Amino acid sequence: MGISSSTSAGLPARGRPKDASKKEDILLAATDLFLQRGFHGASMDALAQAAGVSKATVYSHFTDKNALYQALIKNKVKDYQLDDFSPHLSWDMQADLTMISTKILDLVFDEKAVAMLRMVVSEQQKTPALGDLFRISGPQIVFQQVSDYFAEQKRCGVDYLGDPEEDCGLHSGLLIEHRMMMQVLIGSQGVPKKAERKLQAEASARRFIAVKKSEASAR
Repeated sequence: MGISSSTSAGLPARGRPKDASKKEDILLAATDLFLQRGFHGASMDALAQAAGVSKATVYSHFTDKNALYQALIKNKVKDYQLDDFSPHLSWDMQADLTMISTKILDLVFDEKAVAMLRMVVSEQQKTPALGDLFRISGPQIVFQQVSDYFAEQKRCGVDYLGDPEEDCGLHSGLLIEHRMMMQVLIGSQGVPKKAERKLQAEASARRFIAVKKSEASAR
């Protein structure tokens, strides 16, 4: 039997437990500071000061600035339940894709998510690894969730589905209109309203199913 985190006498393990509220304070402060100063300009000292904690406390929760940045991106994905949307699935394709697509659009056009993406684009040359950190901690997690959903639907007998990753790419392409996304990023267009996002989610779900069924009938 392995050794537990407490002693055999039932005493608590050594070390003070981490304060979850301080972790949240650090993440909130880090989001604002990254957006104000950029990734390159936000030092761990400044992050600690903005959060009202010691630098040692910051390091007790996050090994370095990269880990802190990845945590706040993952938190944003979690806020929209896109790290695991399985509890909300009905396994009706149209209903599920509308729900998933709505959540994706709500995340993509979240004010701070848009600002964070602008920061990634502007700092890519100065900090080449930033794009990968963003992709791994955000889009890749969502992409994998959607891909897994398609794989499970195919396993359950939805015969018009193909390769899950390719289907995920098709779904993404139908959902996010790239010209509009570019205009939002450069500030020439505001983010679509909630009602517009819902209509876009419904339309992209219908188009995805229609395209896949058409492909299947042509085979």
